[in-house]
Amino acid sequence: MRAVQPWYWRSLPLEGKTGSAVFAALFLGNNAIATLLESPSIPSTQNNLARYSICAGSPRILNGKPQLWTPAIGEILPFLRNLLSSPPPHSPTPPLPFTGGWLGWLGYDLAWEIEHLPKYRSDSLPFPVAYWYEPECFAVLDHSEQSLWLAASAPAQLDFLQNQLESDLERAGESKVKSQKSKVKSQNSASSLFPLPAPSPTSPQFSISQADYEDTVRQAKKYIQAGDIFQANLSVRFEARTTASSWSIYRALQEINPSPFASYWQTPWGALISCSPERLVKLEERQAQTRPIAGTRSRSSDPTQDRRQAEDLLANRKENAEHIMLVDLERNDLGRVCQWGSVVVDELLTIERYSHVMHLVSNIVGTLRSDCDSVDLIRAMFPGGTITGCPKVRCMEIIEELEPVRRSLFYGSCGYLDRRGHLDLNILIRTLLFSSPAFPPSPSAPVNTVWGQVGAGIVADSDPEKEWYESLDKAQAQLAALSHAEIPM
Repeated sequence: MRAVQPWYWRSLPLEGKTGSAVFAALFLGNNAIATLLESPSIPSTQNNLARYSICAGSPRILNGKPQLWTPAIGEILPFLRNLLSSPPPHSPTPPLPFTGGWLGWLGYDLAWEIEHLPKYRSDSLPFPVAYWYEPECFAVLDHSEQSLWLAASAPAQLDFLQNQLESDLERAGESKVKSQKSKVKSQNSASSLFPLPAPSPTSPQFSISQADYEDTVRQAKKYIQAGDIFQANLSVRFEARTTASSWSIYRALQEINPSPFASYWQTPWGALISCSPERLVKLEERQAQTRPIAGTRSRSSDPTQDRRQAEDLLANRKENAEHIMLVDLERNDLGRVCQWGSVVVDELLTIERYSHVMHLVSNIVGTLRSDCDSVDLIRAMFPGGTITGCPKVRCMEIIEELEPVRRSLFYGSCGYLDRRGHLDLNILIRTLLFSSPAFPPSPSAPVNTVWGQVGAGIVADSDPEKEWYESLDKAQAQLAALSHAEIPM
């Protein structure tokens, strides 16, 4: 069993700083690899969803090797279990959900490690299915307690981080960051590291036409009528070119669509940009939690109409039936690894509002069995039932048949795995993948490529045209972020 390097800690007053501001000051411009898991600065009143943000820089180097891994399909879950085989350090740790461990993602293709599924499609995007690393230094923001915890592999690094944070805020001023929040086009004090060329917005190209998508909806309905499935989620990929940096796109998306499970990943393969509202699974002190979202209406700028939209969503029999079915699916998934009788729905059919859409949301909790760990919990829950359908395995087979491309990271998960076995993973919806060419043809040309993916739940009485437009509604915040990020400063 390998020795575990301890962490050194320091607590500072948060003083209203955002996760984005701390991340930009400490890690964004200094590391080829950097990660931000961000919740809004004002904590949510629902299940304390938005209390913490986590940001980190480059991987630790142990015995000359960076602590970064990209295990292949078939090796991913055993790899995660091997990570947990090392005991946590004995040094004291603050009362935080993440006190050292690994940050990473799990692409949708992990499903092929868990289940026997057909292989009709391929993934052409440049991102590994699984990516995990242990950071050299990180910071945890507690928005409720207004405290900022710095963690480092050596005491001197704490001084460096604190000095870097203080000098950055002295140079730019947190007031500047706050003033720029009203200007979605702007970046914070680290933006000079990522200068934006002149705007050159490009219309997105979809992987499937509206007519072809509607045909796949009809095919899915035939499977429902035949009794194969009750519901399936069908998605569509879009691609766009942009002159904007990945960080400016993230800042714009988080400004337009603040979400409790937002994240930004700067990696050797490109950037992952996500403002996900949905938690796949959380585990803390043997208590497991999942928070499915199913049921959508577009938002209205008119408060009266917006309220009517919410009332219609709550009263709609189709939406309610679909949501309850998926709650039952998630209850069953949790029940596979939780103590008998411990799985309960502690929140049912709540309306959550986001910038362009509102959703029906529920929350399910359970106590993990003593013979199961966080890896067993991932195996039981992945991928989320809300982005596959019910029953899950048959739906994944149909998705592989009907969707034109493999989902890549879309509808997978990202988050953290703590050394104590704690876990928190989102579902990668409201997500963009960003790639820059190695040799850009011109600094004024839209050379960066961005991909997104959106979808809708299909049931027996789904209207194919409405499902297409529901999918487009879900893409509006992402497309708006691309447009705003390209506005010159």
